[in-house]
Amino acid sequence: MGLFDKFKKNKEPEPLLDEKKVEEVARYQTKDHQVIRDLQVRPFGKDNSYIEGKVYCKLWDTEIDVDVYEDVPLDYVEKCAEAMNSMPEELTDAICRAAKKYCIEFMDEISDEWREEIEQKMGVTVNENTPPMEMLKYFSVGTVVVDVPEDPSRVGYQLSGNCDWEEEHGIEIVILDDKLVYLGEFTGESPWTDHSQESWNSAAHIYE
Repeated sequence: MGLFDKFKKNKEPEPLLDEKKVEEVARYQTKDHQVIRDLQVRPFGKDNSYIEGKVYCKLWDTEIDVDVYEDVPLDYVEKCAEAMNSMPEELTDAICRAAKKYCIEFMDEISDEWREEIEQKMGVTVNENTPPMEMLKYFSVGTVVVDVPEDPSRVGYQLSGNCDWEEEHGIEIVILDDKLVYLGEFTGESPWTDHSQESWNSAAHIYE
């Protein structure tokens, strides 16, 4: 046996992709109008796979990733993407106000030296007088994640990204039916869970 034959024999097998997901992607790509672009099925661990793609995000005027780890119909994922790009003003305002709260509470918990370092990088001190919409300069999203909906007639999704004040854990924004249900550090929260009393949720009581 030659060296090359031995290498071929010991090479790890290619991961198997979920045929159902492959078929779902192929079926979606036959649509004339596709909100989600560049769809592919990717391996996820040894025995699983997920769907990834790209979608335009209006709020930050940029393209972001779409990740679908469960068996979610792509038509439902598309519905979530469309909802993301048609946010009512009340939702955008809630996101910005919760982001300001998240920033202020985080800065209150860290050392003076660390706070000064962050504020120097941001070029601003965020406080109660900061206009909420100004917060959009200091955080952004890079991924929308859609899980299996508990009720397909409702629209729930998660946005995750980066924020200037919490570079390690970033920011997560969870939305259900055009209502903000969670905003804080990334913890993989679900739109279908009640987050209203969680102390780490800066969106708690945001509509009160």
